[in-house]
Amino acid sequence: MNQAKYLGTWQLIPELSIYQSGEPPGSGLYVISAEGDNINFEISWTDLAGQSHELAFGGPLDGNLHETDAHGVTHVMYEAIDERTLDSTAFADELIVLYAHRVASEDGELLAVSQTQPGEQGTVTNFQVYRRQVP
Repeated sequence: MNQAKYLGTWQLIPELSIYQSGEPPGSGLYVISAEGDNINFEISWTDLAGQSHELAFGGPLDGNLHETDAHGVTHVMYEAIDERTLDSTAFADELIVLYAHRVASEDGELLAVSQTQPGEQGTVTNFQVYRRQVP
């Protein structure tokens, strides 16, 4: 079996980011790794004001709901759709609070990420494109 194309270290291409909510980061690094049956995400970015941010999360890559202690989230689900596509959904009880859809290009050099967040004012989606970093 081939390694999933979405795994790797990815550098944000800020000029290709489209945000319906908030400002796109000035720069960013997105690391997606697998350890056993778990998928792990490490995201670091610098906002337009120069402030650095980091976020790490992950869990079983089995398409099932799993409890989490993340702020505002009760359950998460990570699902590999195919070797290029990875989805995650965060829930607050039965309500979806965030859905992320990641698709690697056929050649594995680019990663498109859309993050959709439903809300009382309607649904917003932020879109980012990343380029694979060579180890």
